[in-house]
Amino acid sequence: MFGVKRFKGLVAIVASVLLLSGIGYAQEKKNGEFWNAGEHYQLDGKAVPVDADGIHDPSNDAVKVLQEPADAMQGFPRDNSGVIDWVKVLDDGLIDPRKGLHGEDQMHTVDFDVIFKNTGSMPFVRYPHRQHTEWLTCVNCHPKIFLPQKGGNPVTMSGIMQGNYCGVCHGKVAFPPTKNCGRCHSVARDTVGLR
Repeated sequence: MFGVKRFKGLVAIVASVLLLSGIGYAQEKKNGEFWNAGEHYQLDGKAVPVDADGIHDPSNDAVKVLQEPADAMQGFPRDNSGVIDWVKVLDDGLIDPRKGLHGEDQMHTVDFDVIFKNTGSMPFVRYPHRQHTEWLTCVNCHPKIFLPQKGGNPVTMSGIMQGNYCGVCHGKVAFPPTKNCGRCHSVARDTVGLR
């Protein structure tokens, strides 16, 4: 197989391909039955083969050459809900994502947060640009997924669950929005200056 070193950059490539193509295999018919994303090593630690993980297209011959996630991600840190913590994986130097599909793109990491306050009774959502721009260039999200203007994106959990906004990646190649609410809803509503 490829070994962990060859795995470096795979996550960014998969994210870019899914993001740019809009392809998601969360619910496809397989042998007459629907199969769902989520039962795979990244989320649950289950050693489910790539062609049965609900993310990759099992009819594509490419699944035969991909390294099994259980081998590639062995020992990766997980958050308190058991999902791989990709930010910690990156910060710990366990992976080195390729800068674009061919590796020649220039990354421009930006370090500022956007606070979403339209969260009902839930804590506010902190969207950290640094963690996202270490993986993806700005054009992956702007303006196709998010308009870069205050109030220009009517983000809702329903929209996210349907694969829009954050749901373009989260629930497909990044941690799912249903596994650990506190990863996003992390800002207390009574925080001074954010009411």
